[in-house]
Amino acid sequence: MPLASFYELPATFMTPQEQLRGICRVAAKVWQVVGEADILCVDQEAAQQMDDMLWTFQAGAFVPHGLSNQEAVRIHTVQSCPESCNVLILCGLWNLPSPLPSCARLVDFIPAEVSAKESARTRYKQLKKIGYTLQVHSLEA
Repeated sequence: MPLASFYELPATFMTPQEQLRGICRVAAKVWQVVGEADILCVDQEAAQQMDDMLWTFQAGAFVPHGLSNQEAVRIHTVQSCPESCNVLILCGLWNLPSPLPSCARLVDFIPAEVSAKESARTRYKQLKKIGYTLQVHSLEA
């Protein structure tokens, strides 16, 4: 049964940059534990922002990443979504991609902002309905 982990972003992460930095921390941890990950962004601009942030989110941190399939951490847009992957990290999506790639683990985020939180709840319910085992974690500031 696939696993979906939702990370609650702290209320102090209100700006898009702070939220992206938090997502990068989780992506780095996934890479350290699993050795690879696919990050799915809403569009090319968001993918480029993720690519840039992965270089600077934490002093001294390194995550081998890129906008191509040549790196351990691959950044995609919804339009170039892989059909399957080991770990899929959703970045800034309001809706689940359709079709949803086949993956053993899906990682999503719950921002503090009310409408974004409602959108995350909807994704949570959809994943539960299609058979994902669900977890919720708090991301420390």
